[in-house]
Amino acid sequence: MDDYLVDRVLLAVEQIPRGRVAAYGDLARLTGTSPRRVGTIMRLYSRDVPYWRVVGVSGDPGGGLLEHFRPHWEDEGITVKPNGLGCRMADHHADLDALDRAYRRGLDAVLANHGTPLPSIGAPATRALASIGVTTLERVIEHPESELLGLHGFGPKALALLADELDRLGWTWPARAPAR
Repeated sequence: MDDYLVDRVLLAVEQIPRGRVAAYGDLARLTGTSPRRVGTIMRLYSRDVPYWRVVGVSGDPGGGLLEHFRPHWEDEGITVKPNGLGCRMADHHADLDALDRAYRRGLDAVLANHGTPLPSIGAPATRALASIGVTTLERVIEHPESELLGLHGFGPKALALLADELDRLGWTWPARAPAR
C-alpha cells in the first residue's frame, strides 16, 4: 500500500468534523483514489483516527461495526436510523466543500514541512509546475499528465523524469478525481 496515499486518507478522516460522517466515496474523491482502497486503508490503518466518522454511502458502517461506532456516535450526537443499520446521511453528512478546504489546508501544512523535492527537470518545467502551485513531488500526483503537458515550458522529457521518480518511490500517478 502506498504510504503517501494512506497518510492522505487518514488526514482526510481527521478533518471530518465531530458529529458528522463522510462516505468512503467522499474520501476517495478528495484523495484521488477509489472507495474500495479507502475501505482497505480504514480497515488496516484507522486505529488512531476517528474511524467512526467514515461510513458507506447509505450511512451504514457495515461489517458488524455499528456496535464499535455506537459509543462514539452517542458521544457526538450521531443518531442511528430506525432500521438500526447506521445513520441518516441527510442528518449527519459532512459539508464536502468545507471538508475539502480543511483537507487542503492540512495537506499544505504537512507538505510545507515534509514534502519530497522535485527531481531535476529543468528550470522552465520547474517554473511551469510552480505556476500551478506544484513545488513538491506529492503535489505532482494531484494533476493528470495531460494537464502538466499543457503547461508552457513543461514537456515530455520533464514528464518522463517525474514518472521515473514516482516509479522509483513506488508511488502511483492516479488520474485526478473530477471536480464536484
